[in-house]
Amino acid sequence: MARRNRLRRLKVPETARYGEIVTVKTLAEHEMEPGVRFDPKSLVVYPRFILNKVECRVNGRLVFWADWYSGVSPNPYLAFRIEAEESGVVEVTWTDDYNATTTASAHMEVVGGPADPGGAGEG
Repeated sequence: MARRNRLRRLKVPETARYGEIVTVKTLAEHEMEPGVRFDPKSLVVYPRFILNKVECRVNGRLVFWADWYSGVSPNPYLAFRIEAEESGVVEVTWTDDYNATTTASAHMEVVGGPADPGGAGEG
């Protein structure tokens, strides 16, 4: 099976208030072959080839993870929520059955909070 770089999309808010719950949205272009289909002419089973792990890190700290199995649809969309605690890089990594990884990242600015007590109570 030919493998190529696939499109990975990541959407996070550009800014968030300290302690706010924000939604992270991801989309991974991938065929997600479950390993149970076969070619009716040759009877050869297509080998399983799925994204089986998704991890989200903020400034290198793991904040979300998911294990996926063969029931996940092709081109999976995933949205999850995290608490905005610090400004920095939000990075999502997808790992496939062959242990190859792809990553998408975005920057999120967090305003207010312990380091900025004047901004925490505004709004």
